[in-house]
Amino acid sequence: MKNLKLIILLLIFWNLPSFALAHISSMSGTFLSYGTFLLIIVYFFFNKKERPIIPFIVLGLLYFVISVLVDTQNTENFIVTFIKYFIFIILVIKLLKDTTDKEIFIVLLLGSLSIIYESVFIIDIGGRFSGFYLNPNFAGLICVLGYCLSLSIDNKMLRVFGQILFSIAGLVTFSRTFLLLWVLINIISLLISYKNVYKTVIGIVLFSLFVSLGDNFDFNSRRLDAFKSILDGKISDEMVEDSRTQTWALYYYKVLNKPFFGNGYLSFSGKTDGIGENSDSIQGAHNTFLMILGESGIFVFLYFTAIYGGFIVTGIRVFKDEPFIFLISFSLFMYMLTSHNYFDNYLVLFVSLWLYIQIGR
Repeated sequence: MKNLKLIILLLIFWNLPSFALAHISSMSGTFLSYGTFLLIIVYFFFNKKERPIIPFIVLGLLYFVISVLVDTQNTENFIVTFIKYFIFIILVIKLLKDTTDKEIFIVLLLGSLSIIYESVFIIDIGGRFSGFYLNPNFAGLICVLGYCLSLSIDNKMLRVFGQILFSIAGLVTFSRTFLLLWVLINIISLLISYKNVYKTVIGIVLFSLFVSLGDNFDFNSRRLDAFKSILDGKISDEMVEDSRTQTWALYYYKVLNKPFFGNGYLSFSGKTDGIGENSDSIQGAHNTFLMILGESGIFVFLYFTAIYGGFIVTGIRVFKDEPFIFLISFSLFMYMLTSHNYFDNYLVLFVSLWLYIQIGR
């Protein structure tokens, strides 16, 4: 079962189905996607059964049922997404309980190497690198999660090595969210222990080297200049241009028009013309909270916010003993302010369910 668990973790945390779909073939991507769920089912049936996590079942039922009843025009793949979501959150519980923070840390660490590899050996792809994760912001989340988990690693050499590697990989994604969280985590780590000042020093040195040597690599020049401006104590226009708040604003009036039960399934997900005649809607809301509010209404939004807000509150309460709980909870919360594919993002779901179990122990 250990080997089966490892394979499932690699498929999820290395984003292999989506990577295969994008870089190999649609058949290979589909095979790995359904193969992941088949292996989860096998693991479930050959191990002790565990009680499902009710809040995530309730969340899924509320979101899917309300959103599809409100608007049925975007339901082509609804059944598949619905079934996969519930298979995942119900059957993966034993696997979650069998998975340690160190195992997740190492799998993330190896996955982050794909980001660094892409930045060194692959050119002419836009200068923002993502490796297995296809999207630089998603890749940045991977690095943040690994960095947070490093605080739970007892082996100092492995912990420091991981922090350096995640920092380098995260910086080459040129993700503004990663940079913000990376800085905040380093500051917060000083509250854990003054001895963590070494991380702040390492972070400053890495960031300085990164921007000073950046011209020698195929980095995104606009983002690199923006990062350089930080060393001068300035915030470049590139850091705020095309910000998420501008994207969110495109959807506010639809929320106000239908606040109680939303506008229907996928209406804020960029897979329809979500805001009528405005062609910018194709990009989607880029905010999980706004997506849920806009597609299924305020009651589901409040329930969803209560779950993740509860993670943060509990994280604060246990911060002294398990600081990584708060840091991962906060990082997930911030990431979801920039993405809108929550119900089929199985890595985010896995980490969310894993957090719930860690808090309950």
